Amino acid sequence: MSQATTRPVGHLVSKPDGNRPNHHLTNNNGTWWCQITIHQGPFSRRLRFSLKTGNLERARVLRDQVFENLVPNTQAA
Repeated sequence: MSQATTRPVGHLVSKPDGNRPNHHLTNNNGTWWCQITIHQGPFSRRLRFSLKTGNLERARVLRDQVFENLVPNTQAA
C-alpha cells in the first residue's frame, strides 16, 4: 500500500496584512465581496465571491477564514 502525499493545488498571490485591512475586499452596492488570485502551475485563477454581509468587520473575519482554509497548515505533523 502506498502512502498518499498531499500537495497544495496552488498558492496564493498575497494574503491580507495589517497595513491594508481591507485588502481583497470590495463593496458592491452595500455587500462585501472577496477577490483572490490563486496560482496553479502555469495558470492563475481569479476568484470573486460574495461574503453576503454589509458589515465590514464581519467581511474581514470571513475573508480571513477563507485564507485560513486555503493556506496549508505547516505546523501540523
